[in-house]
Amino acid sequence: MAVQYEFQQVESDVTVASLTGQLNLGTRLVEFEDAIKRRIEGGSRKMVFDLRGLTFIDSAGMGMVATCAGIMSKAGGKLVVVSAGGKVNQMFQLTRLNKVIGIYADLPSAYAAFSPPSPAAPGG
Repeated sequence: MAVQYEFQQVESDVTVASLTGQLNLGTRLVEFEDAIKRRIEGGSRKMVFDLRGLTFIDSAGMGMVATCAGIMSKAGGKLVVVSAGGKVNQMFQLTRLNKVIGIYADLPSAYAAFSPPSPAAPGG
């Protein structure tokens, strides 16, 4: 099954792209990448790729995720990923993309990645 995706605006400034199916080489992959680029050009600077619904991702899909993260970074923003694990998570480890892009187990953890770190307690 080709990838299906939908966008949702949360916390006023965070965009979540929820993907289901298979993220692999094909027209849907290009279509999704173009949609992400348009959102970044439109001012989106905090984005979560929710990949918990993916059953498969190939090298083209991984390349697209890396490209979108790079474009977001150049625009001064941040892109993070939520992954349920399994084969999709293995691909992030195999390609070492997990060293470049934050991978989180759930949406609340991903949202927290956009918050500035809290200052250290004084006198500690």
